[in-house]
Amino acid sequence: MPNNTKSQTKRVFLGFSLDSLQTQSIIAIQGQLPNSVRLVPSANLHMTLAFLGAATPAQINAIIDSVDKMSRPKFSVMLDSLSHWEKPKILCLRGDATDPGLRQFAQDAQCIAAELGLHCSEYHYNPHITLARKTKAEVRGVDYPPLILAPSQLQLFESYSGLNGVEYPTLHCWQLA
Repeated sequence: MPNNTKSQTKRVFLGFSLDSLQTQSIIAIQGQLPNSVRLVPSANLHMTLAFLGAATPAQINAIIDSVDKMSRPKFSVMLDSLSHWEKPKILCLRGDATDPGLRQFAQDAQCIAAELGLHCSEYHYNPHITLARKTKAEVRGVDYPPLILAPSQLQLFESYSGLNGVEYPTLHCWQLA
């Protein structure tokens, strides 16, 4: 592989993994979706805090250092709305960032992205779990209970295309206090 800047960058994002019960709840929802959508594999289910985009090794180290220094409070969020987002063509389970700790987390993550020249979201933070991609319309008639997430860790994930599709290995994780 040529030794250029592009090949040294990694697409990264901050997010929260699901536990096995939460994953099973999401799989049950996905089982009710039409066959025309492309389901997110269970290994890739997570709640994104901030997509940061292509980052160099130095930027990744700076992300880790910055998150090391920031407050990482525990929080909970209820995901209770099935939503279709037209522009990215996804179907997601979403909720509202009413917990002050989660709102502060999202704001701090955007500050880190801005300071490091990484991708900054143009939208207000919407906690969500992507269920399916290539979704062309809203889906009705799906029965599910609200999902409450109260993560114990924040993770820095890489996103890359592997042999079996997109993979999200963890590059670093932090305990929430």
